[in-house]
Amino acid sequence: MRKLIIIATAALVLVSSAFASAELRGKIPGVFVRGPYDGTIDQSGLKRYISTTNVWCAWSNDGHVIVHVTMRNRSAEHVTVNWYPRYAIRAGGIHGDGFSSAQSNGFDSGETRSLNSKQSPKGVRKFTRLAWCRPHFQMIESG
Repeated sequence: MRKLIIIATAALVLVSSAFASAELRGKIPGVFVRGPYDGTIDQSGLKRYISTTNVWCAWSNDGHVIVHVTMRNRSAEHVTVNWYPRYAIRAGGIHGDGFSSAQSNGFDSGETRSLNSKQSPKGVRKFTRLAWCRPHFQMIESG
C-alpha cells in the first residue's frame, strides 16, 4: 500500500509539472533590475533586504504575458513592495512600466512569496516573441 501511495504521488507531481509547462508559451529567463536608476523610492534603504529570484516571463495560453518573480523579505519588519513587471516584445516596445502596471505586495519579516503579474500588452499580437524580462522596484515602504 505504501509503495502505491509513493507511485501515485510521483505520478501526480509529474502530471502537475507537465500541465503547468503546457500552459505557458515562449518562456524566457529574466533578471530583476537593481541599478541605481531603476526608479526605486526607498527612503529607508529596505531594498537591500528584499531578495528577488526565479524571474521569468511567458505567454499564458489565454494570451496574457505573465511576469514572475519570487521575493523574500529579510528585513526585521513588515514591508510593502511596489514593483513594475517590465518586459519587451521582440521587434516591439517596452511594456509593464507604466504607472497603472505597478504591483503592490506586502511581506511579513522572513516571508517568501512567488508573485505573478498578468499583463495584456495593447496592440501586440498574442504569443509574439518576448525580447527580454526585466522587472524592477518602484517603491518600498516600511509597514
